[in-house]
Amino acid sequence: MRKTAALLCLALAVSSWARAQTQTRIRLLPDEERYLTVGLLGGIYFLQDEVFQELYGKSAPFLGGELTMRFPVREPHGVDFSAGGRTLSRKGRTSYTEEALNLRLTNLFLSLRYSYDTGRFAIFAGPGIEYISYKETYAATFPIESVKGSRTGFHVTGGGYLHLTSALSVKAYLKFCKVETDNPGFRVNLGGTEWGMGIIYRFYL
Repeated sequence: MRKTAALLCLALAVSSWARAQTQTRIRLLPDEERYLTVGLLGGIYFLQDEVFQELYGKSAPFLGGELTMRFPVREPHGVDFSAGGRTLSRKGRTSYTEEALNLRLTNLFLSLRYSYDTGRFAIFAGPGIEYISYKETYAATFPIESVKGSRTGFHVTGGGYLHLTSALSVKAYLKFCKVETDNPGFRVNLGGTEWGMGIIYRFYL
């Protein structure tokens, strides 16, 4: 009887220890911590404008980066302030004469997002401001060399993080941008859908 009770106590102790270890492994981030993340991003941008699609194709790859500050409100809820940018360049040809074109877009953004962080993974969503600087360069036969300018619009984004360690995470997200320009000779919708992934490094403050 004593052996049975001792074995039962040992089994309960081992079970409790294993459960504690499992919980420690699952939650990689500490509770109620404010942190700053630095990220390197890449992905595909799909512009909505039919003229762009005809001249340059339906999509273009991009590279970018971001800084995000997370303020915990009440775990696991928090508020994220994010800033960053990306750039893409795409070669194309005119519809009729097949002359070379080149388009370069540089985006800067600010976002305010709600985040839900379990310590193992996180999800986020929110609106923001999008600023796009553009330059379209034409072939030597054109009367002008290029058209350039900038416009401001807005975006809505959502996505998630998978925490690999307490400092390192991978990110996947979707962002919809609405930015239009009325520059003479360059009247297109610069908005579109951005699919991206990234590597995120975290600093605790």
